[in-house]
Amino acid sequence: MAEPIELPTDVTALDDEQLAEILDGARAEFAALSAQDNVTDDSLTRMRELAATVDGIRTEQAARIEAAQQAAAEIESLAAQIRGEDGTPAEPAADDPTADEPQETAAAADPAPAPVEQPAAPAAPERTASAALARPALNLGAVRRAQPKVLPEPPAPTTEITAAVDVPGYTPGAALNFDDVVRGINSRATALKTAGGGVGQVISYRHPYPEDTVVTDSSSAPEGTTVALAASSQARLPQGDLVASGGWCAPSETLYDITGVSCPDMLWDAPEIQLARGGLRYYKPLSLDVSAMTWVHTEADDIAGNEKPCFRIPCPDPTEVRCDAVGVCLEAGILTQRHFPELISWYLRNAMVAHEIRVRQQLFAQALATATPVTMPQTMGALSAVFAAVALQAADMIERHSLCETTALEVVFPWWSKNLFLTDLARRNGCCPSEVSASDVQDLFTPLGVRIQWARGLSPAVPTDIGASTPAVDWPEQLNFLIYPAGGLVIGRGEEINLGVIHDSTKFITNDFTALFAEECVALVDRSVDTRVVTVPVCPTGETGAQTLIACGAGDAS
Repeated sequence: MAEPIELPTDVTALDDEQLAEILDGARAEFAALSAQDNVTDDSLTRMRELAATVDGIRTEQAARIEAAQQAAAEIESLAAQIRGEDGTPAEPAADDPTADEPQETAAAADPAPAPVEQPAAPAAPERTASAALARPALNLGAVRRAQPKVLPEPPAPTTEITAAVDVPGYTPGAALNFDDVVRGINSRATALKTAGGGVGQVISYRHPYPEDTVVTDSSSAPEGTTVALAASSQARLPQGDLVASGGWCAPSETLYDITGVSCPDMLWDAPEIQLARGGLRYYKPLSLDVSAMTWVHTEADDIAGNEKPCFRIPCPDPTEVRCDAVGVCLEAGILTQRHFPELISWYLRNAMVAHEIRVRQQLFAQALATATPVTMPQTMGALSAVFAAVALQAADMIERHSLCETTALEVVFPWWSKNLFLTDLARRNGCCPSEVSASDVQDLFTPLGVRIQWARGLSPAVPTDIGASTPAVDWPEQLNFLIYPAGGLVIGRGEEINLGVIHDSTKFITNDFTALFAEECVALVDRSVDTRVVTVPVCPTGETGAQTLIACGAGDAS
């Protein structure tokens, strides 16, 4: 039998975990003692002690639940006071006949026989929330789940923008908004001009990455793989669903709130991690090769003495990716900065917008360069042709890699293709343009189990065929989309971006200065087991299958 547990002398001094541990131990010891065939006086005494301890623990646990409920109720009442709600009890109704009844009425009645005096029992102290808090910390989690929330959720972490040293009018490390950034750059530029030149940092901003998406050792392939897996987890998407609306919780998206002119939204969306140094080492996922890892041994093989093959697990080498520097540099005239500061401010505001767009375009171009090209044959229309291509590639990738049913595929369409699909739908026979909506397009792809993205600025169509300096007069003749397992492509970014101004003596000759200089370390972490760039010929004529006879295979269609 196991060693007897040590019974506490005061259960109120123990925390919840200790109470649960002693309760389980007492039950186990009592079960062992009661199962013995021979019971001694000592065993019987021990079982009484165990039963008393269990009863005391249960009583204490019930008291703690009651105390936690009282504490939670008191907190809710205090929160109501903070919000300004009136928590005082209502006054008695004016028409209540007992409200104004004289107190002497009861005394005027016949006196009742005097009761026999009994010794007064000591009054039990009233249990209040403040008194309950004297015991070990109460667990309010269980009782709060049944109560409405009265206090707002804490705000989500946002990008931190802080002032650098020697920025006139700002304390080092002070939080800034984008208006402060523009004023700080102008002030620092003026100060450097007065000082005869130099380089001055104005601000720095950091993205709020969770701890599990930060790489601290760029040379560690296991750490890089673990961080990439955490960032690309399906649970980080809204409702944990890759097909649901919303996107990856990319920290840099909070930067968009500080820009008020152009908008770096509707860009390629991918999970992000923070890179501590100039690169990352990681292991790519492997594709399941069923035929190589398994075998079938028949009776004929056994008679022939054939050996059963055994698959040898390979030792893969880690993949290493190095950062590229993506930056922005603006030059301006000193007189322009002095007499037309609004123009300088416009470019300073939009510089980081352009920076974010360029980061996404650069990394997406890298994804296209490493993807497997697939060219679909000419069929008909636009939406039906692209739908058929997505359906075929999704089915092929699922079968090729034995993907789980819960593993969705991401499909990245150029943003303009949504309007292309709507045009194709509106031109179909019997379809009125007013009956076509964007949800019709999204709903069409949902049964395929893919997550659709509509991203702006994607090559090669932009800016060659659409979005160029010359207005477009026709839709592009082909559409390219990227398809890969969800979370397979991850964006790596540096920890901090610094913005500054430069007054160089060589530029004084032309009365110019560097109004803004910034750069950021970015890298594409490609952990996708299969990434394909699919080219589909499109023509939004509204043509459907009922109007065109399609021959499948070599046989004649009948």
